[in-house]
Amino acid sequence: MQLSFWEIKNWFTNVDFTIVGSGIVGIHCALNLRGRFPESKILILEKGILPQGASTKNAGFACFGSLSEIIDDLKTHTEQEVINLVSKRKLGLELLRKRVGDATLNLKSYGGYELFLKDDIETYEE
Repeated sequence: MQLSFWEIKNWFTNVDFTIVGSGIVGIHCALNLRGRFPESKILILEKGILPQGASTKNAGFACFGSLSEIIDDLKTHTEQEVINLVSKRKLGLELLRKRVGDATLNLKSYGGYELFLKDDIETYEE
């Protein structure tokens, strides 16, 4: 892509913060920065014309982790670290609901479910 002098001068010069990715995390980061530094110039970069990461590929659900994911985290983290991680995820989801609104999100709270394959008895029993 060949950018003009004016595009470079206006869009890519004197940037205070650069965020890579325009998914849920990137946009929330930008909004938090805007709240803390209202006069700052914030640049959000995205690989494609639409967000390309997990934010657009999660089938429309948001959660703080399935039980098997949390159990797996316990294999590499302390119990307190996993509790802190789940707490942060829950707070993040609450912030998303507060910022965007349940109606806009079309929120339907169905609780949590996890499916296991017939051959995955060990994980199911764990």
